[in-house]
Amino acid sequence: MYKHMKKTENAYLTVYLSLVFGIVLSLLFALIEGAAIGAVRAQAELVADLGLDSVFAEYNQEILNQYELFFIDSSYGTSTGGIGMVEQHLTDYMNCNMDPQKDLARIRGKTLLKLKNPYLETEAVAYASDENAMVWKAQAVSYMKAAYGGDIISRVQEYIDTVQGNELTQRDVPSEILQQKEEFEEALMQNNIIEYGAESEEGFSYQKVSGLFDELIGGGLLLLILPNGNRVSGAVAEGGPYFSSRMKNGKINKGTGVHEGTDRPDGVVDELIYGEYLMKMCGCYRKPKETGLLQYQIEYILYGQNSDAANFRSSVERLYGLRAAANFTSICTDSAKKSEVSVVSKIICTLLGVPQLNETLTTIILGIWALAESVVDVRTLLEGGKIPLMKNGSDWSICLSHLFLGDLLGGGKKTSGLSYQDYMRVFLGMMNKNEKAARSLDIVEMDIRQTPGNDSFRIDRCIDYLKVNFGFEDAAGHDFVFRKSMCYGH
Repeated sequence: MYKHMKKTENAYLTVYLSLVFGIVLSLLFALIEGAAIGAVRAQAELVADLGLDSVFAEYNQEILNQYELFFIDSSYGTSTGGIGMVEQHLTDYMNCNMDPQKDLARIRGKTLLKLKNPYLETEAVAYASDENAMVWKAQAVSYMKAAYGGDIISRVQEYIDTVQGNELTQRDVPSEILQQKEEFEEALMQNNIIEYGAESEEGFSYQKVSGLFDELIGGGLLLLILPNGNRVSGAVAEGGPYFSSRMKNGKINKGTGVHEGTDRPDGVVDELIYGEYLMKMCGCYRKPKETGLLQYQIEYILYGQNSDAANFRSSVERLYGLRAAANFTSICTDSAKKSEVSVVSKIICTLLGVPQLNETLTTIILGIWALAESVVDVRTLLEGGKIPLMKNGSDWSICLSHLFLGDLLGGGKKTSGLSYQDYMRVFLGMMNKNEKAARSLDIVEMDIRQTPGNDSFRIDRCIDYLKVNFGFEDAAGHDFVFRKSMCYGH
């Protein structure tokens, strides 16, 4: 009886343990299945991350070397490009990472997860040229903010305020003086005065005044201004069409623009920072970029001509116009100089017999003096000197007696004020921002195309940001779908 009861009890425990063990096994299998699914998902996300990392590691080296920015060139050195080539590179990297042992010389090496990637779609892509180059500018401005302080930006803003406050870019002093000169000579004709050669004992005559004006606004201005021995680059931009031309014709790639989380560089300060970035990366007359297709790149951005010579001429003419307006404004408020000129004007008007025209002639001579001073100013800037925006009496290089002697050499190089590059900063800060951005991308294309393997480089194929939808599948048929994005840090 005792033995029978003991056997019954043992059978009861066996059944109990069998039931418990079945539950434990079910739980264990569920945990194993969950762990397997989790491992596959983790590998899938890791594969996607590594794939994107690998694609973004293929940034264009020349853009980094010359412009300190990171962009994927989706053409990879070929004549065509687009998001399809980037997706192919991404797929290749993911295939390698899904089965890392397949390329290794290992016997029976295999993966148990057998992960596959049947679905890959790019949801968003940002090209450097999107939104009038806003994507390119975002990286450039971020780089400048990280690398440099803001002192020079505040100074450039002060210069621009001075220019705009005095309306220096709105005045055409040569035309103003020409109109005064024509009115003066018309009045002389009405008084039957046609001979201007009468000269005072001091050497003053209207004939000299008229001759000086013709010299200062004539076609030989560049020869008059250009320092002796200085040569102008003969570089010409060939090999286009470049970005700005393609953009006008609507033949550029377009992406989704500046992505979320990026500061849009569309404020006044950001434009000044971008101008400083261009001054750092691009050449100009005073600091030409010898390796560029064009050496005077800042001048190209400002004026858009296809040769250094044409852009340089435009730069000189604009500098001359600005300096003429600034000097004329300054001299007309200088009572000492006005009195000095008034005396000379009275002498000449007395010789001509038209004392009533003294005020008109005074204005003409003041204008010619300002124009002559402007010639010296621009020459000084081209030689590496500095000229203040608004001058006081001690800043002037030419005195009235030297003016009538035809001495336009000035008083030597100035060391205070704005340099040639500073005036370029002012012009960039006042420029239409869309034209500035487009032409700056022209320069990038010109420069990069000069380097080996980049003959067909296009900035509108260069990528800064990707958002990609992924679909993975494991050996058991489980699907894993998720979205990932990546960009170069701003």
